[in-house]
Amino acid sequence: MSDPVLVVTGATGFLGRELVHHLLAEEPTTRLALLVRGRDEAQAKARGAEVLRDRPAGEALAAAEKRVEIVRADLERDNLGLDAATYAGLAGRAVGVIHGAASVSFSLPLAQARAINVEGTRRMLDLANAAECSFDYIGTAYVAGDRPGTALETELDVGQPFHNSYEQTKLESETLVRARAGEQRVTIYRPSIIVGDSRTGRTSSFKVLYWPLKVFSRGFRWAPGRPDAVMDVVPSDFVVRAVCHLRKQTGPSGQAFHLCAGPEHAATLAQLSTAASQFFGCKPAVFVKPTLFVRARPFIDRFTFGKLRRILTTGRVYTPYLSLQLYFDTSKARAALDGSGIAAPGVEEFFLNQLRFARDTDFGKKLANAEA
Repeated sequence: MSDPVLVVTGATGFLGRELVHHLLAEEPTTRLALLVRGRDEAQAKARGAEVLRDRPAGEALAAAEKRVEIVRADLERDNLGLDAATYAGLAGRAVGVIHGAASVSFSLPLAQARAINVEGTRRMLDLANAAECSFDYIGTAYVAGDRPGTALETELDVGQPFHNSYEQTKLESETLVRARAGEQRVTIYRPSIIVGDSRTGRTSSFKVLYWPLKVFSRGFRWAPGRPDAVMDVVPSDFVVRAVCHLRKQTGPSGQAFHLCAGPEHAATLAQLSTAASQFFGCKPAVFVKPTLFVRARPFIDRFTFGKLRRILTTGRVYTPYLSLQLYFDTSKARAALDGSGIAAPGVEEFFLNQLRFARDTDFGKKLANAEA
């Protein structure tokens, strides 16, 4: 094929999938090349095809498939695991790269997280450099790490410690991207906690914020965290629309935008838990310090069973985010989005839709039967 393509990584993930759907719906002449991992060509093609089948109602599947190429690739290998001719052909046709692929595991050993998040980003930067096209990097606001106060869009490494290997390697990845700003056209997007679509609540990822919600829905009142913890939550459709708008702007290379609720719209953990307890018809949560919650692990393991024990055990990696006293300044993002009609909504505008979708799908278990 010789048509120009917008290269997208991370399309099989939650946000990447929503991004692909948006591009297909809003940019009818854009062709996409989705880089997808697979043990063989057939599995990669099948995973990519699943992204298209899961799209919301709109463009017919056959028409969408004509504008999408699935390229089996491996971001942990040189030249993305492609042979020289295929790599050169892709670089010759790429008109832009949106890099969203990453390991989002909070418990991955640092070396493994670096192999995926840092070296994968380096290889995608090299592809964009060879193509002489723009590079749009989807990072995270939580490169701010374990610090209080307000994180600025102009800041990155201020000596902060990290909660996990994910935060650290995303900072290292962003450092790479920023270092290329002088020779490549790069833009950085830092979303905060992403939940489902603001209108439908639809999501395929039930992590971080959804963990305490699941605890509440099961009637377990004790939860780790501070009632006044800052919960910066944004719906997926806001993040996707913002990325697609900002990537077409002509500001200086190397800019970073916080795609966050910001001090204006961030909620507290107490506000969200109160809304959740009312929705699920249970008593409000009683918050305990995360350190005490961890010390109570033997008690929890002994006196909880089945689903509840699994929920409490698997969700321990999210406890640091339920005590943060950290705000994300959004001045640059708001200025760049001014006049576009794209803005982070207040949590009261979309949170009930998240709760409704979580309940109706049993936190994803019934997702295959949920309406798009």
